Amino acid sequence: MKKVILVVLSICLCLAVFGTAALGETAAAEQTGAAEQTAAAEQTASEEQTAAEEKTDTEEKTAEELLQAAEDAYKAKDYAKALEYYEQAAELGSAEALRQIGVSYVNGEGVEQNYEKALEYFQKAVDLGEAKALRNIGTLYRKGLGVEQSGEKALEYYQKGAEMGDAECMSAIGSMYFYGEGAEQDYAKAMEYWEKAAEMGSGQGYYSLGFLYGAGLGVEKSLEKAKEYYLLAADHGEPYAWTVLGNMSFYGEAGEQDYEQALKYWEKAAEEGVPDGQYGAGMMYNYGFGTEKDTAKAAEYYLQAAENGNSYAMTALGALYEEGDGVEQDIEKAVAYYQQAVDLENPYAMEALGKLYAVGKGVAQNWGKAMEYVQKAADQGIAEAVTSLGDFYYLGAGVEQDYEKAAEYYRQAAELGDEEAAERLKTMTEEGQIKEK
Repeated sequence: MKKVILVVLSICLCLAVFGTAALGETAAAEQTGAAEQTAAAEQTASEEQTAAEEKTDTEEKTAEELLQAAEDAYKAKDYAKALEYYEQAAELGSAEALRQIGVSYVNGEGVEQNYEKALEYFQKAVDLGEAKALRNIGTLYRKGLGVEQSGEKALEYYQKGAEMGDAECMSAIGSMYFYGEGAEQDYAKAMEYWEKAAEMGSGQGYYSLGFLYGAGLGVEKSLEKAKEYYLLAADHGEPYAWTVLGNMSFYGEAGEQDYEQALKYWEKAAEEGVPDGQYGAGMMYNYGFGTEKDTAKAAEYYLQAAENGNSYAMTALGALYEEGDGVEQDIEKAVAYYQQAVDLENPYAMEALGKLYAVGKGVAQNWGKAMEYVQKAADQGIAEAVTSLGDFYYLGAGVEQDYEKAAEYYRQAAELGDEEAAERLKTMTEEGQIKEK
């Protein structure tokens, strides 16, 4: 407002001294200057406001808050954003953030995979006293990622981490002795370190002890003892323990068979993102074990597990799409899921895809591929696949008809527990197509 008043005053003075001729030029110049200054001021204000709006609260957050923000972004699978938060926390001196950046480079999440770069960040974290980073470096040496593989070197780093109080490093040492990596195989020593790890609160330590008792390695086998340790492992944050507990309840190990309890355990594992737990929960809903049958819910769990790389879930999902059970029927999707599972060497998917090639369903009929896939599945002991081979020879489909060959496959499948194969064998005998054996 003051600026406007000054402009008006100058215009009046110009009128008095120079007359109306000079007025136009002077007024125009003053107005132009005022406009430019106003525009500049508005631009500055706008830029300041934009900067203020763009100024994220990360600048005001502590390293701990940034780590939490990174974790939230990671759970949302926004790896680039998670990495951004980790880098900001690292600038504030967070050793954990440096370690997590290293993990990002190992997994190639939010950044191109680079083991050498990961090692650099892990070492920076170690220099700031981060014991977990010693575990990460140990694992790089154990697997030979970005460095020359060395069990001895891995053990060395794990031991340093254990001395700094990292329970999982202690557990890793137990694994080294269990598998005889970097040291002579010694179940007793493995147990000793796993017990120490468990005492330090390691879920992995409890889990490993459960495995020892379940398998009876270095100790007298005890499924009851194994279950106790698995429960402790689950309580101490080891999500894979829920999967094993689900298996034990499903098959009635260390107690009565309990489908409802198995489902509860598998759903807990599923909540933690464990693929086997997701698949197990899906199976229960698919067949109505321990719960009301709900194939739509089964499909949801199978999808989660399939996205996490579980080939059995891919196969099961393919079957649902093939039949239109719980999902809208889609043969192309069925073929796609079967193929994904076949690429992961899943024998059940091989058998299912082979059958589709045999009838030309969702794919062009191809007896060569049909035989190839079904044979591979049969070689791995899949009873249904052996029965299918019998069908091919019985019908002369893709091969020369041969009842004796068909009967041979039906017998193999029957011995593997396939009731359909046993029935076909019986029918062939009754109809005199083969001699009774």
